[in-house]
Amino acid sequence: MTTAQTPRIAVLGAGSSGLVTLKCLNEYFPASAVTCFEKGNTVRGAWGSRGEDFVSTSTKYTTQFSCFQEVPQAVAHHEPYGEFFRGGEYGDYLERFVEHFKLRQQIAFGVEVRSIKFVAPKWELLLKGPNGEFTQTFDAIFICTGLVSRPRKLSVSDSRIRVQETPEGIRDSRVVVVGGGESAVDVANTLARAELGNTVFLSLRSGIRVSPRYHPIRKVPSDFLRNRLLLSVDKRWRNAIGERFVTFRIKHRKLLEALFPKSRREMRETSGGSNAGWELRLMSRARNELFNVFHNKSDAFLQAVTEGRITIVGPPVDDSFQSFFDFEQTEQVSIAPQVVVPSAGYYPLLETLSAGALALKDFYLGCLHSTLPNCFLIGHARPVIGNIPTMSELQAKYCSGLLAGRFARPVDIVPQTETQWLELTREFPSINTQCIYPVEHIPYCDLLAKAMGIYPTRRALGSLRLWLKWLLAPASTSHYLDQDFDRPMLETQPIHMPAVLALLVGAIRLFQTQVELMGKGRSIR
Repeated sequence: MTTAQTPRIAVLGAGSSGLVTLKCLNEYFPASAVTCFEKGNTVRGAWGSRGEDFVSTSTKYTTQFSCFQEVPQAVAHHEPYGEFFRGGEYGDYLERFVEHFKLRQQIAFGVEVRSIKFVAPKWELLLKGPNGEFTQTFDAIFICTGLVSRPRKLSVSDSRIRVQETPEGIRDSRVVVVGGGESAVDVANTLARAELGNTVFLSLRSGIRVSPRYHPIRKVPSDFLRNRLLLSVDKRWRNAIGERFVTFRIKHRKLLEALFPKSRREMRETSGGSNAGWELRLMSRARNELFNVFHNKSDAFLQAVTEGRITIVGPPVDDSFQSFFDFEQTEQVSIAPQVVVPSAGYYPLLETLSAGALALKDFYLGCLHSTLPNCFLIGHARPVIGNIPTMSELQAKYCSGLLAGRFARPVDIVPQTETQWLELTREFPSINTQCIYPVEHIPYCDLLAKAMGIYPTRRALGSLRLWLKWLLAPASTSHYLDQDFDRPMLETQPIHMPAVLALLVGAIRLFQTQVELMGKGRSIR
């Protein structure tokens, strides 16, 4: 489809993914050609109106690496915010984004998309608004409904137990929160506030990983230590080395405090301290390796567990939810809760909307349908460590450019899609790949950047010094060489990786390259 045509384009959902998709489409198509449907009445998205205790869901990545690459920079620099978004601040940021780019007039609020159907060559949408159901057809659709649209339901046979999906209004009750993801630990931590008077249990089927928000030695957000040199090391090696470092950091906090006295306060806050026992127990039973499973970033949650305000238990014994296994799953514990709060994942809305015609496994790189060139999926790729919004922005740039004819559609896309899907299911066996496309944040964005021709090679950056800065500075999507490339930011970004560690990682990377070359030589022979 070329820019000479004026297609009708539908964007489904006005959360962070839908908003950045609108902005990208407006760069190629007239605003009158693009309509966004949002069943609610706000653009704040799934995490835009959370309470102050929601620190793992709303602030998992630092603000400077969670914002879109918008212009002018005054919006991107988000002056009112600290290093992390808290509570409803991310929703405030999205409101500012919408107003700056004048997107609100393109959003049809209070209109729910009931179903989508491909009637070649167009898409037929069944919509429900204030006056009932109606149908509209579009030349292309961008599905931005998000990963958390349909919470997974729990079947509780005991009628005395109230099942409630949100923590609002729960006081003076025995409560079981079911699940181990970011939202589950934040919900449990919220309910465990002393003034609410609740007795809180968190039901887990396995262990979970709780990552420190600040690096325990360097005293900076952990994001700042994640650069492209480190990410270039084979993930199996990173898993092995990282696992040992985390275990050492938890077990030998006092030794690290002696070696790095300036970091003493941060290590006590983030490496466990008295929380170390639970941090180790939860980590030891976590499924999959360090960089193959989602992490929580709520140090306050660990503190609540240590203080006994949250009790960790195993799964329920049966669907009555009266008794649970203990965390080690060796004994049964009678709890008899009054309220159960399910936070155990979500259903794949994509297949429901399309009556089974669309599935996540059919989308190349989780965003481009392998056989339908006018169907795109934005925001369903989720990083193990990282943030969804900036990945959604790269997806939106790529897919809107494809629709406008700016980029070439990949060759042999069907076998590529099938191969990628098999690799994902093998690499992330414990993740529900029916509704989540799990990836590594920056390596995934690099794939999209290469497809758009904006990947910053040494030649493209123009100098060895700037390329080394790109390699060693905190990895960011602001480094790609498109219209939003921020050269001054890259030039002034501090490098937080210690020189000794950079040399060590560089040596590992060279050794890994040598091993790979030797392997290729043997295969040729």
